[in-house]
Amino acid sequence: MTKMMESSPQDRGTATDEDTLRQPSAPTGPRRLTGMSRALPLAGLVGLIIVYTIAAGDRFMTVNNWANLVQQASVVAIIGFGLTFVVIAGSIDLSVGSVAAFSGMVAAMTAGDHGSFTGIVTGLAVGAACGLVNGVLCSIFKVPSFIVTLGMLSVARGLTIVVSDSRSEPVSGALAGMGVAPGIYIALGCAFVVAFVLMNGTTFGRYTRSIGGEERVSALSGVPVRLVKVAAFVVSGLLAGLGGVVLGGQLGIATAQAATGFELSAIAAVVLGGTPLTGGIGNVWNTAIGAFIIVVLNNGLVILGVAPEIQQVIQGAILVLAVFVALDRSKIGIIK
Repeated sequence: MTKMMESSPQDRGTATDEDTLRQPSAPTGPRRLTGMSRALPLAGLVGLIIVYTIAAGDRFMTVNNWANLVQQASVVAIIGFGLTFVVIAGSIDLSVGSVAAFSGMVAAMTAGDHGSFTGIVTGLAVGAACGLVNGVLCSIFKVPSFIVTLGMLSVARGLTIVVSDSRSEPVSGALAGMGVAPGIYIALGCAFVVAFVLMNGTTFGRYTRSIGGEERVSALSGVPVRLVKVAAFVVSGLLAGLGGVVLGGQLGIATAQAATGFELSAIAAVVLGGTPLTGGIGNVWNTAIGAFIIVVLNNGLVILGVAPEIQQVIQGAILVLAVFVALDRSKIGIIK
């Protein structure tokens, strides 16, 4: 009996199963997209271009068509850049389309009274403020991001109707110039550079990946998880606001119905770019490729005369396929 007691796991210093379960896993560090994950979105885009060139080259491969494609993809990409931070952090933002509409409307109304510069700054501030609310509710008050941003989707859209009194607002001057060349390209380039530097050249970007990969381990390692999550939502709201301002200039008018469905397009751009909804990995460059995949896909289907309902079927199938390929199942115990 004495020997048996002496050979017990506790006396030998060997951890039991229960002790092992209680111990946090070792930090693995931020993960990055593999070479294959980086190449797949670009290969998909190139493949689409080749198919459409063969099927409708005389209508698809034209200067005017490609100029339109770049301008259409710009707004989705700008909004998608901000959303990438939230998704990499392991959350979701369903409100970006409504926030873009709200920001665009406020910018147009402010520009009419105080000039384009003030309007642009105000629109960006509105977007950032919406992101701040989302971040605080999710991170500080522990409300799931899906619920918070779904609520903000309705709130922001409702506020757009209230402040505009259901009327459209014309966009002119420098504000309108942001929606056409070269202004739209400058806005796209600035958004990309800011997002790229934040993601790859700052501690904030590293912390964002770390939280998406292993939030509990990151917290134990001293990462300010709540602050980083709030910042990710602020970036998402800020770039959604920029997207709304650019969209208003592109359309020449701000309406309460603007950017309807853009949240789905932005999420699709992020996912098609190889960023899994489980978080931890991703980059803004691939999100830009994802935005072009969406726009090129839709444009080619329209040129080929595919019926709208079939277009929706194809788009939905491709989105599900992208999630299937990118999803990190090792981080999910049960798929729901």
